[in-house]
Amino acid sequence: MDNITQQLINKISQKSVVIFVGAGLSLQAGLPNWNSLVEKILDGISAKEPKSEKIKAALNDDVLTPLEVLTKISHFREDAIEILEKEIRKFDGSNPTPIHNKLCKLSKHIITTNYDELLEKALPNFEKICYSNEFKVAHLSQYPEYIFKIHGDIHEPNKCILFPTEYEELYSTEEKSSIFELKKIISDKSILFIGFSLTDPYINFILDYISNLYSGFSPDHYIITTSKEKIWPKKINPIIIENYNEQEKLIDEIINGLHDKIEDEVNFKEQLELESKSNIISYSENLDYDSPPNNKFWVGRTKEIENISNENFKVIFITGIGGQGKSGLAAQFIHNYFNNNLYEFADWRDFKEEGNRFSTKIISIIKRLNPESDKINFDKLSNEELIDTFFHFLNERRIVFVFDNIDNYIDLETFKPTGSFGYFFNQILNKSHQSKFIFTCRPFIREASVDFYQISLNGITPEETFDLFKLYKIPIGDDVLQNLVSRSHKVTKGHPLWLNLIAGQAIRGIDIVTVFMDQIENKSNFNEDDFSSILSEKILNEVWKSINDKQKNLIRGIAETVKPETEEILKTILDSELNSNQFGRALRTLKNLNLIETLSDGEIELHPLVKEFVLTKYPKTERAKFITLFVKYYDRFIYILKPNLNSKLSIQEFQNWTSKIELQINKNDFKAALVALEEVSYSILSAGYIEEYIRVTERLFYSINWEQAVSQEIPYFHSQFNRYCTALTQMGEFESCKKNLDKYSTLIAGKSSYYLSYCSEKTYTLWYQKDFENAIQIGEEGVFLLDESGVADNYSLKHNLALAHRDSKDIININKALNYFLHNENLETLLLNKDLNTDLGGSYYGNVGRCLEYLNRNEEALECYYISLKLLLLEDYINSVLNIGYACMWIGNLLTKENKNKDALYFLKFAQNSWKKTSVPLAKEVDVLWSNVIADKETKEYINKLSEWKIKNYCSSFINDKLI
Repeated sequence: MDNITQQLINKISQKSVVIFVGAGLSLQAGLPNWNSLVEKILDGISAKEPKSEKIKAALNDDVLTPLEVLTKISHFREDAIEILEKEIRKFDGSNPTPIHNKLCKLSKHIITTNYDELLEKALPNFEKICYSNEFKVAHLSQYPEYIFKIHGDIHEPNKCILFPTEYEELYSTEEKSSIFELKKIISDKSILFIGFSLTDPYINFILDYISNLYSGFSPDHYIITTSKEKIWPKKINPIIIENYNEQEKLIDEIINGLHDKIEDEVNFKEQLELESKSNIISYSENLDYDSPPNNKFWVGRTKEIENISNENFKVIFITGIGGQGKSGLAAQFIHNYFNNNLYEFADWRDFKEEGNRFSTKIISIIKRLNPESDKINFDKLSNEELIDTFFHFLNERRIVFVFDNIDNYIDLETFKPTGSFGYFFNQILNKSHQSKFIFTCRPFIREASVDFYQISLNGITPEETFDLFKLYKIPIGDDVLQNLVSRSHKVTKGHPLWLNLIAGQAIRGIDIVTVFMDQIENKSNFNEDDFSSILSEKILNEVWKSINDKQKNLIRGIAETVKPETEEILKTILDSELNSNQFGRALRTLKNLNLIETLSDGEIELHPLVKEFVLTKYPKTERAKFITLFVKYYDRFIYILKPNLNSKLSIQEFQNWTSKIELQINKNDFKAALVALEEVSYSILSAGYIEEYIRVTERLFYSINWEQAVSQEIPYFHSQFNRYCTALTQMGEFESCKKNLDKYSTLIAGKSSYYLSYCSEKTYTLWYQKDFENAIQIGEEGVFLLDESGVADNYSLKHNLALAHRDSKDIININKALNYFLHNENLETLLLNKDLNTDLGGSYYGNVGRCLEYLNRNEEALECYYISLKLLLLEDYINSVLNIGYACMWIGNLLTKENKNKDALYFLKFAQNSWKKTSVPLAKEVDVLWSNVIADKETKEYINKLSEWKIKNYCSSFINDKLI
């Protein structure tokens, strides 16, 4: 099987291929080709078009193409569509070809330009999505199996794209949502074209379109073709067959090759499971937990393994400097010393570069312990409540848990686990359970509990070093090897990572490793206090000198990744620095030198010490070139998404922006980072992905020099600071918000407009915490300055003060707030007018209604809430999701007062769904209301299990009925 076909099989196995079906596949089922269809149309309009026979002759003599003919007769569109429908519907009874039936074995996602229904017949479980169905197109990525008909469907003949003008309109600059989705697919997946010939009227346009779209950043695409001479656009790889009768045979070869590959992977994984003697690794398609590393070679540490196996300890901490093999030791225990008779399974969680993800990991473990826990609304639980839930489900089960690389959760003053992890650690020691917990981190932990044991790793022995080097099969005699071992052990003090790096050099030849050792030994006596960093610098410096420029470029590129990437993506990004062959050779060498780690899912990263070395070796000005390559890679997605930037994008699509912003932060290009953040923040917050926004913004504000940003008036610093503080407040991170506001206040020159911004944010965060007195105090100070100066209220200061006035429940303050929220509208006129005023907006009616409720005008308040929710459901603003939660909570609360408890539960559930991503404090508040509603257990359970869209539909129908 040729190399290109094997590449395709690899991509199919990775589920990164989309099938693009052309007219040729329908032709094999007996349907007419393009020339025949156009001839039929010409025959049908011959009475109206006197030149039809001449045009037909030109078509048959290849003087005119089908598209050129259609251009000439486009004024007969209605007749042409009618003939098209008649000709294709003649074949309604035709059966799909074997190839149609086999496509599902290649991909679950199929695109087609064909109008007929052969694909739907062959694949009845696939969702048919026509370009004209905007709802389905917008949710394309949510369908697990689909047939995407980008030019129409014969059952809607009037919407079929037939004439060139229609085609140009479809692909115009003001593109339809279907072409937007097509661009997204092409940017992310490899396309396999089946059933296209060079005479297909659209194929060349599509191929050129793909080739030009991303300036070489798109994945490789493939076409099955008989053309041996054609020069194909870049990134289009032809798979040559002699004639189209061989197409099915080729498809079978691909399927068989795919089957063999999967079988090989299964056998390999089964072998690993057999060798590991445990059921720790489950090679399911969707791992919800991490896999331990597979140690390349392992020697020694027998005493440490015995201590981990000791059943007297609930908690084992493995500590030591980087590269001592902490993760490797835990993995060795799991793979080879796990007691299946004593423990059910082992659960591995990696926290490397996963700060602030502790809650995510705990939720995942709870779900693994008890699949029924899916019914729990985890978003409403605090971290401590999550931990308590974990121990509830753990009970007396016997499981080994490994928490790898928890350095981020260790207090570097007390050297104990801190925060939520500290609570978790204490619960492990104090709760009654039968499980074992293994933690790895660099700092030595100060703990002396009877259930606690700490293994502080040092180097391996000279004897173990000899055994390690023997495993590398270095082509030298034992005497020479012993000398190398002695020198290596003396220099490294038995440090496993450094020994493996030296062994990697030894594989290249005794002369190379001898020079390598000479260079290391001459640099230092290695008695310095900071042994680890000295050795890291000396050894890695020598390793760095020993590799060529291509290998250095590959390491420098990988060092700039903000997350692990696959070989294919890295190859694409670094294409300007390394061609495909250079990339492959460099990667193999670096793997042999033990500089690169390959994760279980095939993604690549550097060992943390290697990454640290590379990033500190080069100043950011010299790193900029590689960072720019990654920024350009993410820009290819942003180019597609930017014109359609809205709250409907997925978190993965938003991460194209946040990854780019992180790279710009790494490059110290804070201006560009702020521009990109300003660009995406509105939409990402509107979509409810507040945590992702906070994560990347926190990095930016930690890295940027605030004084310079203010003095140099860097664009968007202030607007993003305001947005950041609001997000922190909404997520309940009040202390962090306070620290940022306090720091910001020291930079403000006098009582400038930025002081008004400070007052507004301070008022908002105090109001959110229900500290109405202080919120009103700071808000009134700001409004006084605002009114005195006559400047515009650009920071929602008066609005935030009105919120505090309203919720203080003081009658005078409520009336002040009501007067503000009305914005000069007459209240009684507003209440009498039942027509929706979309200009006023959903929050307008909500705020007015809340004031009325506090004034005991509940019936009128409820009417306002209904209007508010109806308008909010039509909006796509930054706080729309948050405000939907308010409207629903307020409606639910008033409905309980009317004893309409079942209806109230639906609205309170809607509020829960709205706030679970946007506000932790508010989610907890509505949970209390939910629990206090009197209803039978079955009703509550039923409503609680309903999907979000069903809850939304119920509430929407309810308010529509009320507003009739």
